[in-house]
Amino acid sequence: MTTQAHTTPKMSAARSQLLAALLIFATLLFSQVATQEVSTQNEFAPRVTATCKSGTMNIKVKFNGPYAGAVHARDHRNAACMAMGDGSDAVGFSINLLAKQGAPDYCGVLVSNVSGANRTEERSIQLAVRVHKTLELADDKFYVITCGKSGFGRDDNSHVILKFLENDRRVRETVYGHEYKIRAELAKPNGTQGVRVANCFAFDKKNNTIQLIDERGCSKDENIISRFVTSPDGHSAEATLRSMFRFSEDSEVHLQCDVIQCYGRCVENEDCKDLALAGVGGGSTKGGNAKLGPNEEGSLAGTTVFVLDPAKASLVTGTCEDTINPPWLLWLAITLGVLFLIMLLMNIFLCTAMSCSCANTEVDSH
Repeated sequence: MTTQAHTTPKMSAARSQLLAALLIFATLLFSQVATQEVSTQNEFAPRVTATCKSGTMNIKVKFNGPYAGAVHARDHRNAACMAMGDGSDAVGFSINLLAKQGAPDYCGVLVSNVSGANRTEERSIQLAVRVHKTLELADDKFYVITCGKSGFGRDDNSHVILKFLENDRRVRETVYGHEYKIRAELAKPNGTQGVRVANCFAFDKKNNTIQLIDERGCSKDENIISRFVTSPDGHSAEATLRSMFRFSEDSEVHLQCDVIQCYGRCVENEDCKDLALAGVGGGSTKGGNAKLGPNEEGSLAGTTVFVLDPAKASLVTGTCEDTINPPWLLWLAITLGVLFLIMLLMNIFLCTAMSCSCANTEVDSH
């Protein structure tokens, strides 16, 4: 009886310490994993669609949560060219495509002639989707919306994230001439089994444009960018940008792509090598929307990066929103946690052994 009385309180205290340590360690690991998942799901990824009719462009922007920012034609924040978020998950407004410059409802519509047998005018705008109503933030998205090529329809819950990666870490500031990965990632896969990326083009504030990937998903120039390759889980696709470029008068580069979700295996119908040999492609203008199959759904995805001179490369610091930086810090924390648990277990074992020994000695003395 004496042995049990001496041993039980100490063993209970040791077990409580072990349980507390295990709970703390598990909580830290879980919070790290959960933070990575939530940061992807909650990332600002608006879904833009538009229709043109009778000289009017009707724009709808859907969000993956309550929105209180501003959507407007770039450089035009007048009432006729913008809409404010009211806390709901969607914003819609209309733009007059025929307004002349200087008119109160002029929104900077760009008009270009389309070559072909029937010469027509193509009208487009640069659309800014801002996180905040008044501030300009790094997460703001920019899109070129063109009548007849204005996004896709059906699934309003499909949100796609487009990002630049260096060493598997997201960057918003890039270095001219350096190599980067470009990844299109689904925020909510919704049963998607594959992803295709097509019609990617880069543009600047003045609407200078260069097409990188055509509507078939083929690279315009393999020396600049590779074709997007789908990940094994089918929830993302990645391409290699072999050399970061910039426009002559702007350090800001916007990238926009059509991202097609396949509810089933994506079918790649085009052989890019055969197309290149046949002379298909070329030029630097935007193509049409990628063609969709019967079990496919498309979304517009966009991102913006700043391009710095190589001399300033040492000043570039990556964001740490997707992971712990530097990466070795996480492994150091895990190693120290494991060592702590081992030492704690040894401590408990030694304390228990000593308690039993002392109790037995006390019983023998009686």
